[in-house]
Amino acid sequence: MADFEEVSVKLQSGSDIKIRAWQGHEDAQPLVIVAPNSSAADWEDFVSFLPSSHAPILADVSSSLELLMLIWEIGEPVLVMAQGQSAVDTASGLVATAPAAASGIIVCDGEISPDQADGMHDISTLVLRGRQGKTLSHPAAVKMHELLENSTLIEPENCSDFPAKDNPDAAASAIKMFLAGASGSFDEESEADPIDPKA
Repeated sequence: MADFEEVSVKLQSGSDIKIRAWQGHEDAQPLVIVAPNSSAADWEDFVSFLPSSHAPILADVSSSLELLMLIWEIGEPVLVMAQGQSAVDTASGLVATAPAAASGIIVCDGEISPDQADGMHDISTLVLRGRQGKTLSHPAAVKMHELLENSTLIEPENCSDFPAKDNPDAAASAIKMFLAGASGSFDEESEADPIDPKA
């Protein structure tokens, strides 16, 4: 298990938010995880499989504005991983408001609506859906992928609605594929066979 440090960060608004930060390489890009109702323990196995190019931070932010202010404190664009619908809404709101604040978005167990997709500014997006997930259906994930200009859809096997917790190795492998620039285009034949990063 990877060790993390829990700290409180004072935002420019004057509010304090708690973050849990895992150690990363000194040149690592921040990976900010937005996942209400999850704990650091839910992410520890997943974090151990991530590439050293990214330093994960679990942030207790409640809005796109708080996420933006946290990114200002970090001082550079971040990769945002959003777990759950409220987190996906926060991440898509961030991109609509300040597209340069995020280098990319990872969407898990949530849906970006067609209206929200219009404000995504062609940001690189990974739609990560557990193959056994119930919250976001395969057809809805494919539709979202098609709506987002610069997106990749990966559906690991042996995962439900929380890929990073259900199958942390496969979820981290999916992110590695995404960071390496894997293509996520789907045609009629491939719709039935989503990408499994561990296959």
